[in-house]
Amino acid sequence: MIDLRQHVRWLLALLAVAIVSSVTLAAPPQIPSLPWQQRSDWINVKTDVEPRAVGDGQADDTAAIQQAFSGVRDGSVLYFPPGTYRLTQPISVRNPSGARWIGGLVIGHGRDSKFVWDGAAGGRMFVLDGVAYSRFIGLDLDGRGKAAVGFHYEAVAGFQTEVTHRHLAFRSFTDAAVLEKHPASGQALAETTFENCLFEDCERGVAFLQFNDYDYTFDGCEFRRCGVGLDNVHGNFYVRNCHFEASRVVDIRDWSEHCSSIRRTTSRGSQAFVQRISTVASLTIQDCHVAGWKNPEGAILLSRPPVLLFDCVFADPPQDAQKNGLPPVRVHSDGQRLLVSNNQVGSTSGLTQGPKPLLLEIPAGQRQGVVKGSGQSFLRETVTVPKRVFDARRDFGAKGDGQTDDTAAIQKAIDAAAAASGDAIAYLPSGNYVIQQTLKITGQRFYVGGSGWGTKLLWRGPADGVMVEIRDPRHVTLEELMIGSHDAGPMNNDIDIQQFGSAQASHITYDGVYAFGMYQKEPFRKGVRFMNLTQHDVVVMPHIQGNLRFTNCGRATVLANCSYEGSVVVDGKDRARDGLLGFQTRLATVVTHGLYLRDSHSIVMSDFYVEQADNGYQFEGSADDPPGRATITGAKFHSFESPDPAKNTLIDVRNYRGELFIGPYQFYQDPKKMRMKQQGSNPVELLLLASSWYGAKPDAQLGPSAKIAYIGNEFYGTAPDGEPATDRSAFLELPSEATLAKLRAALDDLRRLGEADLRLNHP
Repeated sequence: MIDLRQHVRWLLALLAVAIVSSVTLAAPPQIPSLPWQQRSDWINVKTDVEPRAVGDGQADDTAAIQQAFSGVRDGSVLYFPPGTYRLTQPISVRNPSGARWIGGLVIGHGRDSKFVWDGAAGGRMFVLDGVAYSRFIGLDLDGRGKAAVGFHYEAVAGFQTEVTHRHLAFRSFTDAAVLEKHPASGQALAETTFENCLFEDCERGVAFLQFNDYDYTFDGCEFRRCGVGLDNVHGNFYVRNCHFEASRVVDIRDWSEHCSSIRRTTSRGSQAFVQRISTVASLTIQDCHVAGWKNPEGAILLSRPPVLLFDCVFADPPQDAQKNGLPPVRVHSDGQRLLVSNNQVGSTSGLTQGPKPLLLEIPAGQRQGVVKGSGQSFLRETVTVPKRVFDARRDFGAKGDGQTDDTAAIQKAIDAAAAASGDAIAYLPSGNYVIQQTLKITGQRFYVGGSGWGTKLLWRGPADGVMVEIRDPRHVTLEELMIGSHDAGPMNNDIDIQQFGSAQASHITYDGVYAFGMYQKEPFRKGVRFMNLTQHDVVVMPHIQGNLRFTNCGRATVLANCSYEGSVVVDGKDRARDGLLGFQTRLATVVTHGLYLRDSHSIVMSDFYVEQADNGYQFEGSADDPPGRATITGAKFHSFESPDPAKNTLIDVRNYRGELFIGPYQFYQDPKKMRMKQQGSNPVELLLLASSWYGAKPDAQLGPSAKIAYIGNEFYGTAPDGEPATDRSAFLELPSEATLAKLRAALDDLRRLGEADLRLNHP
């Protein structure tokens, strides 16, 4: 006889297990735990400062942590072992001398290095001033609903730039998790990245409010239950591979000064996805999935500037919108330039509501978007860090004193890490290392790294030498190194790093590598040079700085996530060109040209910012070149007015054969006439797409072999003749079928870049 009571209890137990399992599976992702091995030059807050931090969640660690930061110098590393650090007063992060803190590195164990606020309501956890070329990695900050701000950037000591935030969590801050604002300072924080960061239950996630808060990159981040995810007033941003969940006001509030972009991003259950307020710059929205927004006016609320919107999916609109068939995109300006392709809007009656836009439909391409749905998260819960440390100074006798030849000691450290073949690192503590012979890197599954700005390699060998040579790297990473530099003293080497092509599968990562090219006008000398890369070579650059040159690399896969300063040179007569040369965030200032694309090669660049440069882009070719294609979307082009005829050229075509797609872009203020010139007989077609002309006009000086089209462009500001540039009908061409097919190919370039990004960075 069956005991029904026992049977029911058994079923209930099974159900309970199932429920627990489903809850476990549905738990939202967290930042990773980082199992670092402490390194010789890391300043341990629990052992190397007085008073010592405790990290038990009970003791007040404020004084110890403040002492640790008060004693740091440029290029130093501050290390927070696992623990819970209780703070009751703000921690001041600035150079004790009053100058900028350059090249600092702050390291924790991710979710295991926690900071909790136990001070007054409305307090700030960390106040940062004059921080530049620095990195914050692996910290978990909890404001407990009392602290107003987690990181407050106040630029008084000097302009703040190139700060990386990686594997950070910010929870329960009543104003903003990260705030950039000082009421009296004209300085700012620019070229800033947030990578794999979590923002949870904050009034605002990141609020950057100061003029010159430019080039903010958000990659792989997650925003849950914030009021506003990103709040941008005077800057510009690039959001990619991010997820927003249940934002009470809006995911992204945007007043962009220069062009911004949102790519491969998801939103679920928020009031709205994007709200654009009074901007003078174009916007790109690519491959975004938005579901369950609450605002009946729309998920995307637009102001006047041009917008490129493609591969986006909108699902589950609010009841009022669903009942009345209201579309997901609200247009507030009559004649809004809106270029669209391959969007899905479900049951709504079209894509837009409000005033009638000037809408151009680009046919769907051969490629599609890669985002799977609105709930897709990109936050990585596990990452690999080096398991074993081979210290060049401690283990092999390197001095790092700027005088002693350290070549042999460093080479021994590299060889030892390679021989370990299992996520080991050849580590160079802070110091100036003299190199007299080329360092050789080859092997598999190891790292070569230092402390970032504080680890410098100085060439003292034969003239025109190569400092580092790389062959057959099989999952090798170079990280946190300055290999040649603008401030490293006189060096007569020709190349900082030279990598050669492989006959077998290879993969190399450059992360936090500083090479020559910062604020230099020598694009063909020093920096990182890639020679004859093959179809077997994969190069990923999460963060690299300096000149980059690619010679005969048309079959390789190259993806630069963040590339700062210097010039990019692409050349070579190889005719096999089925690889990918792709850049995402790219900045070039104080250069002769930001890009030299020679021999009619191809390239795709998604967010290219050029400022204070002599010129923009130079495209070269010869009669026997196969046709190439350059697809470049950008944030800004600016060049100081000059009577020098060698300057102030936006696009310089020198017999290039192929197609050049430029835009969405902003052409900003100077020069007043943006010169586009062409020489040579090779056919070239130039298409300027969905761009904003702010106080500037195009000056096309093209020959008979060139064609140019302006599609969906917009004027702002004052024209060169002093009259307001208000003719909104100018530069709005209706493309032919042939031109539409070419536009489709350009969008496919951006789709291919997105595919590579997810495959290589978010597998």
